[in-house]
Amino acid sequence: MRKIFTLLFLFSAIVIQAQEISIKAKSSEVFKDDKKHTQLVFSENDGNGGFVTVRQYLGGLLKMPKGYYIDHFDANLKKLGETEIEIEDNQIKGLMIKDGFIYLLESYLDKKEDTFTFNILQSPINELNFTKKQTLITLGEDEFTKYFGVGISLLFINNFNQYDSSALGEVTFSANREFFAVNFDIKDKDKQTQKIFVFNNDFTPVWDRVFTKDVKDKEFKYENLDVDSETGNVYLLGKVFDKNSKKSKKEDKTKYHYELFKLTADSQNSISFDSTDNYIASLFTVRGRNKISCVGFYSERNDNRYKGVVRYNLDPKTLEISSKSFMPFSEEFIKDKYGKVKDKELRNLSYKSAFILENDDVVFNAEEFYTTYINTGGMNGSTRVVFHYDDIVSVKMSKEGKLIWARNINKRQATSGAFNEYLSFSCSVVNDDTYIFINCSDKIRKISNDRIEFKQGNIKKANLYAIKIDAQGDYTFKNILDNDKTEVPYNISQGIGTTNDGKEMVFIGRNGKKKQFLKLTIL
Repeated sequence: MRKIFTLLFLFSAIVIQAQEISIKAKSSEVFKDDKKHTQLVFSENDGNGGFVTVRQYLGGLLKMPKGYYIDHFDANLKKLGETEIEIEDNQIKGLMIKDGFIYLLESYLDKKEDTFTFNILQSPINELNFTKKQTLITLGEDEFTKYFGVGISLLFINNFNQYDSSALGEVTFSANREFFAVNFDIKDKDKQTQKIFVFNNDFTPVWDRVFTKDVKDKEFKYENLDVDSETGNVYLLGKVFDKNSKKSKKEDKTKYHYELFKLTADSQNSISFDSTDNYIASLFTVRGRNKISCVGFYSERNDNRYKGVVRYNLDPKTLEISSKSFMPFSEEFIKDKYGKVKDKELRNLSYKSAFILENDDVVFNAEEFYTTYINTGGMNGSTRVVFHYDDIVSVKMSKEGKLIWARNINKRQATSGAFNEYLSFSCSVVNDDTYIFINCSDKIRKISNDRIEFKQGNIKKANLYAIKIDAQGDYTFKNILDNDKTEVPYNISQGIGTTNDGKEMVFIGRNGKKKQFLKLTIL
């Protein structure tokens, strides 16, 4: 009886607090595409309360990219326009809306001219009739072969759309979208090489340069790139392995280090993050107003465990480290995770997103992601891969690097691959509150020590929940959308924000060829 009373008290308390979550959900009309499988890749506010989306659609037995749908909705999710762009030798790499026009950033292999180009396609926002505005970058056959180690004609044979997308131009915008960088991963076995072009939002070249690091390509792992909102300078983070470290294990010593590079029109300098006492298990950059920070997870045992969180603060002009901190997970976090305090490090954390706040505090999120294999063929040895999307880890660090809070959201989700887009989570931060969106069963499970666990249930009949973590790290949850009130389940892992303040999130739902957009507005 006492356990039943405790459970009832726990849920009644959560229901009372969940009333603090105020989110408006609005859906478009259900519509049908000719293509069944689509993925939401870009979304942008149209300046009038509506939004424009770019969805990639897949086809064939291997589910390869075949084209894009571009849709325009008003503030009430009434469709204002739609168009389709088929692809063969081109890819859409970015979306921008400015002065009543939609701009698509396109990489293109020209068969007739034997050239690779990076183009801007434009359309009046009310027409969705795209034409080529200008070419930003052109590489001839010889240059392309020099940079990528394969001729253009050979790339046609190998199928352009299967080629490494980051190698053929990764686009990164600055936070205020005044600048963007196009980053090419150059094939060079003797040293890490990348070609970077920076443009302003009028598509005028700012600068370009070749970035090199004197280590073999296989000994450098590119992590991420950040573009400064005021200058267009680029900050590039990489993981550098010691020479031959992958062949010879070093005892009681990290076999790699992280390095941050600052690139300008005429200079390249860097700083190394060496840690003798801890293993930095992962690291990524976030750009504040007065500093650039590198945040992530660390371990005291090895490079695939997670003891706590790390933050380096650097001067964006000199790259001098102003402060650094290694903060272990709190006792509350460990109790969230295991039900009791124990000396145990986490594993299988996969970084998902990071947000820099007005005061330079940082919120970042990760998920326990791993794969298992099930024998399905008996003596024949056939196996089936199962993808697991388990607990969510959400962390907030102060601008000085102190751990404000860390929460573990217990969750269990798994699939063999057919429904990946419905699992995992999306996140937004509004003022001092963090919002996490998940699909799950309405049967929230009670686990040990008065904890709760979100469970998967029927993927196509899942409810959409919002989890809110406030400034003190207390979390509540609320059912935002019942499955019986919508014709489609929503691809929760593909949620995209459409406003700079984080208050609007857009999702696409699918049930066969039936599609529907959902907009969540945090009030």
